[in-house]
Amino acid sequence: MDMRDLALQAACPVVAAPRFGPLPDMENGQRILLAANGVFVQVKLDWLNCIQQLSHELPIPLPYGGVEERLAFTFGVLPIRLIEDFIAAGRRGLPNEVAGALIYSRRSQSLRLALCEPIAVSSQQIDYRVPAMEADETLAVDLHTHGYGRPFWSDKDDRDDQGIKVAGVFGCLHQPKPQALFRLVVNGSFRSLPHPWQVDTAYDAEPDLEPGLLRRILNFYQGRRFGPWNI
Repeated sequence: MDMRDLALQAACPVVAAPRFGPLPDMENGQRILLAANGVFVQVKLDWLNCIQQLSHELPIPLPYGGVEERLAFTFGVLPIRLIEDFIAAGRRGLPNEVAGALIYSRRSQSLRLALCEPIAVSSQQIDYRVPAMEADETLAVDLHTHGYGRPFWSDKDDRDDQGIKVAGVFGCLHQPKPQALFRLVVNGSFRSLPHPWQVDTAYDAEPDLEPGLLRRILNFYQGRRFGPWNI
């Protein structure tokens, strides 16, 4: 076999799911699981162990075992304190977008928040540099904001979200409770994740002007050109 094919298959092997026993353990990396109920990808990293279904049952019966989807984070659940720190940074950056990352340390088995250095930023987009990391660290959660706007996944997000990570976007940062979307990214495949900032609250439109400034403008024009504005 060509050495290049051997290298590719070593990097992403194909494993038939056992019918009568458990799946064999794996080192960090990824592999394809061929099972009676479809094709799956399994990914194991310092911070993640997941099995995601790629396709459902095949058109022919296979003599292999079945596989169930799995999702487990080494750090448990997303630390609310770090997310709240990122929300606070996003509000300080209004009206522009802000980006950050939760970085996992294999040594401490914990996450830390690092804000990303913007290269070009506006209220509609942000290009940024990923923070420097130690040898034992990995980017686990990629975060950015939409300022006053609603959270959504843009075409640019879909193009940029490759590799393996959790991605989160926050919007409506002018409201007491912001809105957010989170998803698991596995090589361009996306799976929505539940979280405490679901998009289920009323949306207050983006403020056109800072309230104090708006009041001063109204007071200036009152009695000069338009008369009282609120009659």
